[in-house]
Amino acid sequence: MAFSRRETFLLLAGDLILLSGSLWLALALRNLALPAWSYFLGNFTPFIPVFLVSLVVFYIAGLYEKPTRPNRLAMGGRIIGAQVANTLLAVVFFFLLPLSIAPKTILALYLVASTAAITAWHFYALSHFAPRERLRAVLVGTGHAVEEMAEELSENERNTIVLAARVDTATVAEEHIASQVREAVRAGARVVIADTLDQRVARALPVLDGALFSDARFVAFETLYEELFDRVPLAHIDYAWLLDRVPRQHALSDALKRVADLIGAFVVGAIALVFVIPAALVLAATGGTPFIFHERIGRDGRTFRIVKLRTMLFNDHGDPELQAKNRVTRFGAFLRKTRIDELPQLWNVLAGDLSFIGPRPELPRIAEVYEREIPYYHMRHLITPGLSGWAQILDYDAPRGGADVERTRRKLSYDLYYLKHRSLSLDAAIALKTLRALASLSGK
Repeated sequence: MAFSRRETFLLLAGDLILLSGSLWLALALRNLALPAWSYFLGNFTPFIPVFLVSLVVFYIAGLYEKPTRPNRLAMGGRIIGAQVANTLLAVVFFFLLPLSIAPKTILALYLVASTAAITAWHFYALSHFAPRERLRAVLVGTGHAVEEMAEELSENERNTIVLAARVDTATVAEEHIASQVREAVRAGARVVIADTLDQRVARALPVLDGALFSDARFVAFETLYEELFDRVPLAHIDYAWLLDRVPRQHALSDALKRVADLIGAFVVGAIALVFVIPAALVLAATGGTPFIFHERIGRDGRTFRIVKLRTMLFNDHGDPELQAKNRVTRFGAFLRKTRIDELPQLWNVLAGDLSFIGPRPELPRIAEVYEREIPYYHMRHLITPGLSGWAQILDYDAPRGGADVERTRRKLSYDLYYLKHRSLSLDAAIALKTLRALASLSGK
């Protein structure tokens, strides 16, 4: 009900058509004549990998993400950054690989034309992809997450639902909940968004006669919340919800994921040695051990030792007293910024302790705090933890360092979303978004 897959498909299809059209225009400008079909196809074939890579780069750059509040400056920056990357990749394709176009001015003209076309298309989409018909809704429930949804539906014009009425179950008497919902429907609300885990709402629902739901569509609050925010509303779920919606096993996809982890760890690990070995030698020359090992909580609550390059003066093992005397070195800051310090964890992937994608593993002593303070926290241990994950790419306020219960509640809401929706396609999306984070050198 938010920015739908239809708009994403239109953007993707439009980009592919415009990339092809840009090549046609480049050929026309280069020869000052309309290109013959055979001439166009002859140049089109070597450009196919360029088109496909461009679409991947656009995805990594965030051009297909669900928009919230349109920002033309941000969109312009993303398009320019994506086209710079595409230019470099196109140079690799046609100058370093056995692909050929002649003359090379065709490539230059194509890059200029495609940049202009893609920019115009996405700026057009920002203004014209708002939903034509916005369904009026009544929101029934209470709490912080309900307030979040109310604000989103009231302020974001790109959603297909607009908030028409609120029934706050914390302030409205229980016997009046049903009558207020009926009144909102009579006033034009066509969607009833209800938190059915709120006992006052659950008791009111049977009172609402069948005629109500013939005039309005019922939507579960937690379902729409997930669609809007890509996370689970922790305060609005229970164990029955978790048991019903979070399957423990995905036998086939788990097996395929393990194969992908092994292949990826071997390939990336071989490349990573180019960076890890020199960094380890520098760390050894400055005193101390190059590598540090920390205990983490893995699948099914088992502990394992994670390996990283040392970025601080010494390994404090998470001890508060030692942490006060420790600090990140200048070289360590560089390793963190470039994420080189994380590369030795590829060994953990090979060993099966880690996956490329999954909830980030936590220190045992901190996990104990979270398991006491945060309901359902142990659910994240149902699967193998990962180098990157849904929370890592979307939660920009994730806790770092010591225990932080409130921030971890929010982080867990992303982890539970991943547990519910995990699939190879979602893992691929996370991997691509992780590449964007790596390219931005956003490590800390």
